[in-house]
Amino acid sequence: MTKKIFSILIAVMVCLSMAVFASAYTQLYIYDPDFHLTEDEKYEIDMCGIEIERATGYAVLFGITSQTEISNEEYVESVYANNTDTANGIAVLHNTEEQEYYYYIAGDEKGIFNDDVIDAMITAYNASDSYYGGLMGFYAAAETALEAPPVYNTAPMGGNAITNNSDSYVSESEPIERTLPLVVDAANIIPDDVEKALIARCETMAEEYKMEVAIVTTSDFGGLIAEAYADDFYDFNGYGYGENDDGMLVVYKPGEEGEREIYITTHGNGSGVFFQGIREGIIADMKNHLIAEDYEKAFNTYLDRAEAQLKPGTPIIWLFVLALVGAVVGLLITGSMTAKNKSVIAQNQAKVYTRQGSMNVTDAQDVFAYSFVNTTPKQTSSNSNDDSTHTSSSGRTHNGSGAKF
Repeated sequence: MTKKIFSILIAVMVCLSMAVFASAYTQLYIYDPDFHLTEDEKYEIDMCGIEIERATGYAVLFGITSQTEISNEEYVESVYANNTDTANGIAVLHNTEEQEYYYYIAGDEKGIFNDDVIDAMITAYNASDSYYGGLMGFYAAAETALEAPPVYNTAPMGGNAITNNSDSYVSESEPIERTLPLVVDAANIIPDDVEKALIARCETMAEEYKMEVAIVTTSDFGGLIAEAYADDFYDFNGYGYGENDDGMLVVYKPGEEGEREIYITTHGNGSGVFFQGIREGIIADMKNHLIAEDYEKAFNTYLDRAEAQLKPGTPIIWLFVLALVGAVVGLLITGSMTAKNKSVIAQNQAKVYTRQGSMNVTDAQDVFAYSFVNTTPKQTSSNSNDDSTHTSSSGRTHNGSGAKF
């Protein structure tokens, strides 16, 4: 009798523990009211969401539905708000009836979820024929983006900013493929429509001139000076066109008067095209627009100056042809003018032009009047090279100019 009671008590305890476990497990990351996924599939995908949030501090949610009583934009925002209170994250909605995608971004203090990253996540989702396979691809793409954020909290001096490994660094022989856009607005100061237009213009310039010209804003240099931040952002995020990673990147940190800071870094052929005088001129032209917080004008001015420098000039051969044509035309005109003059015949002796007895020298002496001394100053150093050349933490050569205002 005692054994039976004991067995019953154990069974009750097991059932209670299973009930507690089931109640503790809730769907936090996947919202699927139309039951496209099995419970086991939901559980596995939720585990992916849990691991991502635990590792990165970002919540990544996904909703699948065929109809909404409110607008899709409001619906996807409610999916995020009703399922998590994490400050940073994203929710994506797939409306199966409309075959459209909508997303809501919360916080995103690191500036991870730009249009390119979101497109990559949705492309991964669409790559599979099943909802389960598509969602596993979606979360894998999100994890990849979150593991390599464009803004890092610790200084990667002497190490790789992505691996945080002090024994390795990015070098010329270890190129990184750029995954970020040519405009990264981590400070969130550029209007969305302006940002898209700037990205399109940067991409067009890169293809036309074989040079990447990039824009970055940030609210924090992460403990680095502006020069190091700009260099490392360029190197560790794979900026630059072609084998030599040719390009120029401007970083701007907004702030109060005296705290605003701008820095332009160049690498590869970009250092030769955008030399010190050009960089300093660009910064001078941008300052007033940045102070006025007219970021559209400021960054378009940056691109205007860059494009003007990249456009090919008049070929030397044409300059030679123009000079030759000008010389020939000049000779023809002056020749026709001189042909009309009737000059006297030149004489070999000056006495022909003087009257006999009109010039008498009564006294003569040698007087020292003055002398000329030609001097050449010693060259103590050469000013022909850009004095801003330096080595970044990755071991690569950069040139740069900056200002605080």
